[in-house]
Amino acid sequence: MKCPTFFGIDLTSTEAKPSACLGLDSKSQLVYLGFLTENRDIVTLLNFYSPQVIAIDAPLSLPLGLCCLEESCPCKPKFPRKNRQCDQELRQQGIPCYPTSKKTFIKDLIYRGIELKTSIGREVKQAGQVIEVYPFASKVRLFGKTIPRKTTKQGMSFLRDKLGEILPGLKPYLDTFDHDLCDAAVAAYTALLHHQNRVDALGNNEEGLIFIPS
Repeated sequence: MKCPTFFGIDLTSTEAKPSACLGLDSKSQLVYLGFLTENRDIVTLLNFYSPQVIAIDAPLSLPLGLCCLEESCPCKPKFPRKNRQCDQELRQQGIPCYPTSKKTFIKDLIYRGIELKTSIGREVKQAGQVIEVYPFASKVRLFGKTIPRKTTKQGMSFLRDKLGEILPGLKPYLDTFDHDLCDAAVAAYTALLHHQNRVDALGNNEEGLIFIPS
């Protein structure tokens, strides 16, 4: 029997750019880290580990009423807010997030996230729960609102230090982490917290949920 594992995927909007993937065991020890390009490679990885929880850093659903994000399509959001309820609840907590309306600039990422979730459900044997996470929101909950930009030297030093505190097993590797692997680590940790019932669910089941640390 395989040991329980928990994976975080910092998904990119296109298969032309590798996505950071990181796996933890139930004791927060590292079991996998790397970059994978195609959805089928991610599915193969997940088939090998059969994680209990797979946390994807990308929107995994559309606002209710929308069948797509194409402005040429007549589908319309069910509610005037246009974005999903989970996105609205993040903003109400002072946590900015990307739009999920037809005006969004991350359309390709949303489509890819939904496609990957579908592929996991269809192709991963013994697939665990696939959840949507937002590492920035997780970091706010874990580290506070004063977080340096992750694209700066100060921001990377901050992230590596904080990750070393909550995930000591990563310390030997953190000097090699870029901000994408840091986000994948935060996503994997959120997946582990989900397994431990230590997360809050924003949004609603019908439209889609975002999970963030309690």
